[in-house]
Amino acid sequence: MADVDARYGNEKISTERVDFVREEYKRYKRKKPPPDFSEVIDFQDPATFGGRVEELDLKDRALRSKFGLKRSTEWQAYKLSSCPGFMFIVNPFLPGAQHYWTLRCMMDFPRKPNVCNLDAHVTLDPSKSVWEESTGEKSDLMERLRWVHLGYHFDYNVVDYKSEKYYEFPSDLAGLTRHIANAIGYPDYSPEAGIVNYYPLGGSMGGHTDHYESDLSWPLISLSFGQSAIFLIGGATRDIRPSALYIRSGDLLIMSGESRTAFHAVPRIMKVGEENEAPPSLKWQKSLEALIRLYGLDASDMNEDVRNVCKEKKDNINHASLNTAKSDFECKQGSEIDDLPCKPTETCDCNKLEFFGNSFRKNYVNQEEWRKFEIYLSKTRININVRQVHEKGKTVESNCP
Repeated sequence: MADVDARYGNEKISTERVDFVREEYKRYKRKKPPPDFSEVIDFQDPATFGGRVEELDLKDRALRSKFGLKRSTEWQAYKLSSCPGFMFIVNPFLPGAQHYWTLRCMMDFPRKPNVCNLDAHVTLDPSKSVWEESTGEKSDLMERLRWVHLGYHFDYNVVDYKSEKYYEFPSDLAGLTRHIANAIGYPDYSPEAGIVNYYPLGGSMGGHTDHYESDLSWPLISLSFGQSAIFLIGGATRDIRPSALYIRSGDLLIMSGESRTAFHAVPRIMKVGEENEAPPSLKWQKSLEALIRLYGLDASDMNEDVRNVCKEKKDNINHASLNTAKSDFECKQGSEIDDLPCKPTETCDCNKLEFFGNSFRKNYVNQEEWRKFEIYLSKTRININVRQVHEKGKTVESNCP
């Protein structure tokens, strides 16, 4: 709004709008003196809600997924009173699932034909991922990696999607986000574009809106892994003061309805643990035990370290609990999928390898190798944002895995 002054007697009144988004962004980004975090909503601590948070009931949608999610009835889901359509789900992933998705973000997504910020500076080997190229003279490539596009390429120069540049959207990520969308009431959701952001400690993202998709009635689904962050979510204009909230590894954000085009920002990445220490949910020992206990890894298929632990744990596996914890993916069309971990008629699938185990095996990840990922995750927040670009009937269909 333009500056307009109105005088009533000797009093001067300004009608200029205050940019609360920028104000709060600068407040939480400040280093010296550090900000007061007492007003930040912590979804793991109801004492911080202060009447601003309501529980979100998903009990009518008891869906099961094979993508490492708990049953939707077990999710801790919330909504903000000040921002209709905004939803927050506290880490709904089963133990070991975060390892799979971070591995995908480091080893698989940052490779050709996907576009990344490094393309403007270096020529990348199309046969390798950025992680694999980060050796020798290019050892700093992962540290310089800031974003990777999946599906439709978003052109920052013209601030729009390039329809001629569409690369197949990852089928597992499509399945995961379809499942999440279905659980919150969007059964026809079709993921077409994704941006994987890599935030270093000290990194941030200023206030903005996401409104470039042709159909904004579909939710934006955001997944976070690695280091924690302060997230700001406001309203349709900058003069609405945003709420600040903590995001931790594994947490999900959904922006739908009015919140779909709300101003939001990431002013601060917050270190978890000691130097070179990954968040607890991404440490090797937890993944090792979880993969054996929850996903029934066949010890003969794994390396020596896993095989030894598997032998020790074998007698302690509760088959009934295993079957309850494991989950199968429901394709939105309801058709049978060939690579389901088991047939519905089977009563026990503890001898099957889940896709997490297959990923670790495919990439030859052992404890020593995972340590390199831990170090990277000790100083990085990975954020995956997934969107449907077009209206129903005009979407690009990703194959069900």
